[in-house]
Amino acid sequence: MSEPERDVETLINLYKETCKSVGCEPIQKVIKFMKLIDKESEPSIDGYCLDLRGNLPEFKLNRLNHDDISALSRELSEDFLITDLNLSFNDVGDVGAISLGKALQDNKFLEKLNLAMCDIDSKGVEAICTGLQMNDNLKSLNLKGNKIGRHGGILLSATLQVNSTIAHLDISDTDQTDESLIALTTVLLDNTTVKRLDVSNPLLTSEQEETTIHFSKMLHVNYGLTELHLCKHKMQDFGATQLAESLRDNKTLMYLNLACNKISEDGAFAFAELLKLNTPLKMLSFSSNRIGNNGLVALSEAVATSNCNLTTLWVNNNGITETGLCALAAALRSNITLTNIYIWGNELKNTACNAFEQLMEGNSPRILEHNTDIVPYVVDGITYLAETGHYLFSH
Repeated sequence: MSEPERDVETLINLYKETCKSVGCEPIQKVIKFMKLIDKESEPSIDGYCLDLRGNLPEFKLNRLNHDDISALSRELSEDFLITDLNLSFNDVGDVGAISLGKALQDNKFLEKLNLAMCDIDSKGVEAICTGLQMNDNLKSLNLKGNKIGRHGGILLSATLQVNSTIAHLDISDTDQTDESLIALTTVLLDNTTVKRLDVSNPLLTSEQEETTIHFSKMLHVNYGLTELHLCKHKMQDFGATQLAESLRDNKTLMYLNLACNKISEDGAFAFAELLKLNTPLKMLSFSSNRIGNNGLVALSEAVATSNCNLTTLWVNNNGITETGLCALAAALRSNITLTNIYIWGNELKNTACNAFEQLMEGNSPRILEHNTDIVPYVVDGITYLAETGHYLFSH
């Protein structure tokens, strides 16, 4: 493919030419969106990034609807050089999703499609799955916040048995059930294409942690996943221990997000033993659990003595007091690879405040301000910690 001229006017002209070739009028709202494109955001020499997010301030009252999406889909079926399309927070609905599914059957350029919060149900995702079964180019699909439910989740699992290109899949907040998640883990026993998976906040009916056990069994044999988000899975210590055990032999997972579960110190103990094995895990989140002092002390001892791979640890909002926080601060003095620490929402009293102030002061601080969610300040000679807006997210 020859290198296109990557300026916005060229993109608009290409869009108008494509509209003409398929016999439809250009959508003025889409042209208006295109004029906002930052040239530096265009991703590659092979195409354009088209950011049509409906939550942009300029378009909150003028979002794209399913008719706009249907017209845009006709252009996507032609040689329209869009590699990254963000339609999140628009009124796509099932009608728009059906049009996009048809376009995916013919499109040879699109690599990333963001349909988060687009009011798509199971009928819409069925059309998208049909398109994906015939598409060999799309690598990233974001369906976050669409209520596709059990039926949609099972359809996606079946699609992953056929599709060999989807590497990033986000189906968080989509009302997945125990059955659809178990179907997904079954497919991932053999699928090695999916690298990043977010299945946070499903609608689980069982308290027996069956889905966590199935994810554990999958991780024991899967060698494709590098990033997994299991937030709000009702996970307790038994499930966390099963996950830690399964990861002992896993050689690929680098980011595990267990935020907003019910993990206490016993679950943290299991992961401390895992960290001592110096597995490939680089990022681990226990955010908004209840690991407490004993859990953090165990994790701190592991990173202080036996681990040189972990770079990021979230333990914010975990009922931790000075004992656990000071143990973590001490561990950071002997560990040089753990660079990102998030501790806000715990009991930040004087001793802990002083310990982290010492880590962040001087010309060569151990913890940089943009790598944590706290910043020290002094009032009347007493050190306190304040929350900052510096958070690290995966995407």
